[in-house]
Amino acid sequence: MNVGGPERPVGGLAVPAPAGVELRPAGRDDLSAVLRLLAERTSAPPPVNPTAAQATWEAHLGSVDAAPFLAIADDEPAGLVLLTFRRRLNFATWEAWIPELIVAKRFRGRGIGRALLRVGIEEWRLRRAHRLSVDAWQDEEAAQTLLSGIGFEESKLRFRMAPLRSRGVARPDELDVRWLTVADFEPATRLVAELGPRHSPVPDRLDAVQRAYREIVRRPANGSLIAEIRGQPVGICTVENRATLRSQGPEAWIAELLVTQPMRGRGIGAALLDAALTWASEAGAESAVVEAATNREAALALYRAAGFDPSGSVFTLLRDR
Repeated sequence: MNVGGPERPVGGLAVPAPAGVELRPAGRDDLSAVLRLLAERTSAPPPVNPTAAQATWEAHLGSVDAAPFLAIADDEPAGLVLLTFRRRLNFATWEAWIPELIVAKRFRGRGIGRALLRVGIEEWRLRRAHRLSVDAWQDEEAAQTLLSGIGFEESKLRFRMAPLRSRGVARPDELDVRWLTVADFEPATRLVAELGPRHSPVPDRLDAVQRAYREIVRRPANGSLIAEIRGQPVGICTVENRATLRSQGPEAWIAELLVTQPMRGRGIGAALLDAALTWASEAGAESAVVEAATNREAALALYRAAGFDPSGSVFTLLRDR
């Protein structure tokens, strides 16, 4: 994502490195170093072996929506930030996401984590994405302190299920669950907007919001669903299988799960979630993750009942859309 040159670096290339440290984009030959750094996150699942990770790593490097950076100190890989850009419903711009921010134990205390986080922030600003989200696993107190000190806010709780499993939840009478299609743009937009003001699309950017929606729905790895009662949309669940360096198979990411206010408490959310997990499992996913704001008590209870375990928090920086 960085498009600067030696005379005028931009994005992550423009971030000053701590004394004795080099910050550079990661490359194809860095996979072994990346996997060693991933293993430093003791709260997270271990990384897969190099053979299983090779295709995922090369796809990551080949994507215009990814910006992996390494920190080198004493001629050794000392830290890593993985940054990707992803689409969300009801937004005209991208969301930046950092699933991995790591500093090797022996190099901590030298400002490397802060510098790598700055790399992610500058890449986010360069792309003009609406939000930057960073995953913090449980017990990563130093990382959470760093994020809060820079201005990130703890916005959501993160839950994980591994191995992935569905429960065979019975659907309420008259409930129909089907695939989300391009033609569902208007009801899908209305449903997601119930998550709050920031999830309501900006009126003068509806064309861009619709383009993003079409891109999400048409992805081969997309298994998003809409729930209807007597033809009326009452709920939505967006799910995408994505590759990860922490499992040989994909991980299912449930980005949005919402039931319209008048229809809550009838088991619709549980039916949608179960259908999404069934699709993800049949499509090869080995695990699933979902996020929810701390004030969404019903959603939190639903995820726990479905078998998800708390795995950490999501910290965010926001900007105008």
